[in-house]
Amino acid sequence: MIQKLRRQFILVAMCSTLAVLVVIIGTLNILNYADMVKKKDDILVLLSDNNGRFPAFFNMERQPRERDDAFPEKQMKDNSSGKNRKEFMPMEGFTREMPYETRFFSVTLNGSGEVTKTDGAMIASIDEETAKAYAQTIYGRWNNKQSQNGFYDEYRYRITKTDEGYLVLFVDSATDLANFRKVLVTSIGTSALGLLAVFLLVLFFSKKVFKPVEESYRKQKQFITDASHELKTPLTIISANLEVMEMEAEESQWSKSIKKQLDRMISLVEQMVTLSRLDEQKEVAKESFSLSDALTDTAQAYLPVAEQNGKELTIDVAENVTLTGDERQIRQMTGLLLDNAMKYASIKTFDGEGAGKPKIHISLSQKGKKAEIVLWNTVDQIDVGNKEELFERFYRPDRSRNSKTGGSGIGLSIVRAIVEAHHGKITAVSKDGDSIEFKATLPLG
Repeated sequence: MIQKLRRQFILVAMCSTLAVLVVIIGTLNILNYADMVKKKDDILVLLSDNNGRFPAFFNMERQPRERDDAFPEKQMKDNSSGKNRKEFMPMEGFTREMPYETRFFSVTLNGSGEVTKTDGAMIASIDEETAKAYAQTIYGRWNNKQSQNGFYDEYRYRITKTDEGYLVLFVDSATDLANFRKVLVTSIGTSALGLLAVFLLVLFFSKKVFKPVEESYRKQKQFITDASHELKTPLTIISANLEVMEMEAEESQWSKSIKKQLDRMISLVEQMVTLSRLDEQKEVAKESFSLSDALTDTAQAYLPVAEQNGKELTIDVAENVTLTGDERQIRQMTGLLLDNAMKYASIKTFDGEGAGKPKIHISLSQKGKKAEIVLWNTVDQIDVGNKEELFERFYRPDRSRNSKTGGSGIGLSIVRAIVEAHHGKITAVSKDGDSIEFKATLPLG
């Protein structure tokens, strides 16, 4: 049990760490990619607005022209003459070295999509034929109503409509994409190493964290085992003395009450002993037996009990299902599930009138290499959802904490221990609030 909790703790810690890393690394790389794309798009807009050339304002000596009003002006005083002059500042993020750092080419097409002009003066890696082919591909995308901007090969492109037709601009992005991929791979690799380091740390410190819990759990199991064995002897003596008293004197309501409570105590002690043995058991017996026969025999024994208690029990068991395990424990598990159903199966009533008999249904089916045992019964009222707390030791719903049901709150703990000893899994769930379903899945091999 403690090892299972420790594994769950490690799993939760690692999943939480992984989620945080994915968010951080994902956000950083998305922002990095978005920034790269924005810079390339800003360059493409600048070039397309100036017919495939960088504006002349990058030259400090030039005179302003008609298009210069698109960029901010700054009044500067000439130190030599003392006169004011205009200095045209580039857009934010642009430098005067940008024309020399940017590799780009442009292709002009007419309204029919035929290439009329190519300009590759600012790039050496693309020849004229390749430039034409790239431009016609982008023109085809444009006609298919795809985005005006995008990536083609390792170039960021932009197509704009002009008076003569279309202007397609390509900016070399190979270096930026390579840097982006490098940062992406580096960040993922660093995150993987960080995740591994966290795993090792959690694995190491979880031993220290769970050591007191494990020790407490061990002492609790030892106490239950010792108490169970110590209680068996006095209970046996009390039972024998009670029988002698009833032989010497007539049976009375007091002796009946004592005997009833004594039987409950003996049953509880036996269940505690069983649970202790299951906790200490390393491996179950490996014997092949007919699970179908074991389930059918156990369930049929409860048909008279169900009839006597005004409940309807139906059995649906698949034939020829064979399990390798401990047949005695499987029969005990089935009996405990049916005991629980017999105690708590009920049904809603309306205005004091019954709505029929409480129903109990047990079934066995084979799903591939696993056997599935399902016990379903109606209940008066229960919250919808998983009911894993029912398998906790000595747990009983508040409204059931009375002597009428005779439950000890330990039977379902034994059921889970038997299922887990056979490397299976059991769940409890209410899907509608009017019934509950216990499903045990056991590997056949």
